Amino acid sequence: MRLVITLMTKNKILEKNKNKINQIFTEKMASKSEIFEYVEDNFFELDIDLLEVEFSKETIYDDLNKVISICEEILTNIQSDIDFIVANDDTDTEVNKYVEDWNNIKDFGLFVTQRIIPDIKSYYNSGVCIAYLNFEYVSFGCMF
Repeated sequence: MRLVITLMTKNKILEKNKNKINQIFTEKMASKSEIFEYVEDNFFELDIDLLEVEFSKETIYDDLNKVISICEEILTNIQSDIDFIVANDDTDTEVNKYVEDWNNIKDFGLFVTQRIIPDIKSYYNSGVCIAYLNFEYVSFGCMF
């Protein structure tokens, strides 16, 4: 599976930070990656596509907790003004919704932020970040 991690920011991520972020994800997820960069209305989008990532029904929560801990490490040590959208294969729909209303994340597979999203129950909250998880539209390659 291609695990797409989309980083949304109001300011462009510095080149050195992009490289550090990519390195952290590829090393901790033991995966190769492709990087894409886009400019959306009022936002900068950086996509890190991790290739050949496999999640299973039995380990999905452990796997997603690992992704959340990586996001938490990045927010703590590299750059704190990032929202992470995580899905399998593509995040176009999620990015379009985010750009229109950055609180409209109810259909996202995994969303990691430092913001409280009104009316949505969080999956994880550490004080550093808050993660919202929803399997309704994103399977992460697992059949439930």
